[in-house]
Amino acid sequence: MNRKDTHSTFDTILLEEAEKIIKKADEEGAIIRLMGAIAFRCHCPKYSNFHEFMDRKLTDIDLASYTSESSRVDRLLRNIGYVTQSYVQVAMATLGRSMYWKQDNKQVKVDIFWDELKMNHTINFRLELDRPTIPLSEMLQEKLQIVKLNWKDIKDTVMLLMEHDIAKQCKDQETIDLTPIIKKASNDWGYYYTFTTNIKKIQEKLSEIEVLSNAEKSVVQEKLSKILEAIEREPKSIGWKMRAKIGPKKRWYNEVE
Repeated sequence: MNRKDTHSTFDTILLEEAEKIIKKADEEGAIIRLMGAIAFRCHCPKYSNFHEFMDRKLTDIDLASYTSESSRVDRLLRNIGYVTQSYVQVAMATLGRSMYWKQDNKQVKVDIFWDELKMNHTINFRLELDRPTIPLSEMLQEKLQIVKLNWKDIKDTVMLLMEHDIAKQCKDQETIDLTPIIKKASNDWGYYYTFTTNIKKIQEKLSEIEVLSNAEKSVVQEKLSKILEAIEREPKSIGWKMRAKIGPKKRWYNEVE
């Protein structure tokens, strides 16, 4: 297959806007990091075209920051043409988020997550460890904490694993550090259950991704197996073992509105 760049016009607009926001944040010393699909493209330059080959479209700009930065982030976004409404901010605040949109193009939306990703499971941010995206470990967790994992999340995860190696206690920004994942999975059975279930789901779905060669599928399969093995090998807490006895017959995750 000819793997040429086939970014759609809207994809290009979102990528340019995301770059503009990060550049402005750097100039002003604001702590803002990319997350979501755009982060995967930015942190996977070698395999970013897989999004196009797998028909993975961009829909908005997801950002991570700290609540201590909220005033600075608000001012920054407004200065480059983004707006919001007070009722939207109040509604989103209960979810630990804020939403803005481009004044001259309301299709361009910015969704900001403050301090943590609070979805089916909660992932704390460590934004100082990398830029312009959240750390690779958080990027992987962002996807594999989703209870109802869909194809776009599988595509993002596969691209991430194609591009980056995995390791424990690693400080290399280009390697996925498994340490925080393993630690959380050994103490929180619900997180463990979702995370490992999703790994197995991706392993099963890999054969359906036609744009991957058999060699590429093997690379991803091996990394998924190593992650699963590392999680299973780690000793589990007493709380984990008690919750494991109940299993999935009781809801183990947060509902997401």
